[in-house]
Amino acid sequence: MIDQTIFKDVNEIHARLLDHRPVLQGHINHFVQEFEDKRQNREPERLEKVLDNVKEMNEKLIPESLKAMQVFLPDISAKVKVATEMCRKIEDGEILENKQLLQNRASRKERWDEFLKKQYQNCDEIDTDFNQQVERLKTHYEDLEDKLGYSTMASA
Repeated sequence: MIDQTIFKDVNEIHARLLDHRPVLQGHINHFVQEFEDKRQNREPERLEKVLDNVKEMNEKLIPESLKAMQVFLPDISAKVKVATEMCRKIEDGEILENKQLLQNRASRKERWDEFLKKQYQNCDEIDTDFNQQVERLKTHYEDLEDKLGYSTMASA
């Protein structure tokens, strides 16, 4: 019996000194009460606003959007098809233009190669003519020297 009373007293002392659950529970209840007072039921008001917005969308915006889509979508689709066709034509034109540019570039390269070939031939011809003229002048001056050499020897 004495053991039970001692055990009871120790538990009571332990509960008063070390068990803070009742104090914490009081603080938590006070905090929750203050929090709910400060909010002043804002969540239900916000939920009502959201519900009103959803109803407005369902009643007005969605049907209007569907009507506008039915009215404008075929026109937009046609415009997109026209734009796509124009892009395809432009692309085809660029391909043809690129082919033409490549052909023109190839023909210009051929003409340039022919021009360079003619220039080299002309240069060779001029060099040949120049060498022939040099040889002719050389022989002419040698003949003149010989004639002058003979004439100076004969007169001496």
